[in-house]
Amino acid sequence: MTKVKNIIFDLGNVLYDIDFTKMYESFMALGIPNFETYFTLNHSNPLFFELEKGQCTKEQFFDGFRNIAPVALSNEQITTAWNSLLIGYRKAAINWILENDRKFDIYLFSNTNQIHFDHFIPEFEREVADVPFESIFKKAYFSHQLGMRKPDTASFIQIIENESLIAEETLFIDDNEPNIKGAALVGMQTLHLKEGMKVHQCIHDFL
Repeated sequence: MTKVKNIIFDLGNVLYDIDFTKMYESFMALGIPNFETYFTLNHSNPLFFELEKGQCTKEQFFDGFRNIAPVALSNEQITTAWNSLLIGYRKAAINWILENDRKFDIYLFSNTNQIHFDHFIPEFEREVADVPFESIFKKAYFSHQLGMRKPDTASFIQIIENESLIAEETLFIDDNEPNIKGAALVGMQTLHLKEGMKVHQCIHDFL
C-alpha cells in the first residue's frame, strides 16, 4: 500500500460530536414532528442541500424552511433547534492533529452550512485552543464555501487539484459510508470511522 503523506478529516463525528436525535427532539418540541423527513445525514429536502452548497443565504433558508414547515418559527428558533445537534469538539482527536501536523499534510473537508459554521468556529477558540480552528489544518474545506458536497466525486477531485495531492498518498477519514465510497472512487485510501470508533485510537493502523 502506498505510504500516506496527506490526511483529510471529516468534521462531524470524527473531530466533533453531533447528535441528530437531539436535533429531531428540538424541532419536535417546536411543533415539527418527524423532522427526519426533512433532513438526515444522506437524504433531505433540497433546501438543506442548497444551504450546504452555499446556494442560498441564511435568510433564504429561514424563509424556505417556513414555507415547508407545518408551523411558523422565528429565525432564532430555527437556528437554536438546527444547532442543537452540535455537541462539541473531540479534544483527543484535535490533540492528535496538533501532535502530528509536521508528519503529514492535514486537511479538513466537511459538509456543513453557514449557520453551523457560525456556531462551531468561535466555539473552538472559546473552549478548545487559543488559535483559529482552520489554522490547525493546511487547508480547511467547507461545502458551503466550496459549492460542492460529499459524496460527489467532483468535490474530492477539486480538492486534489487545488492542493496538488496524489490521491493514492491521501487518507480520507469519514463516519459516513457514502462519503467513504466517493473518496475511494477517486483513488484515495479511506478509513470509515464507524460508531464507537475514535480516530486517535485507530488511525495508526492506516498510516
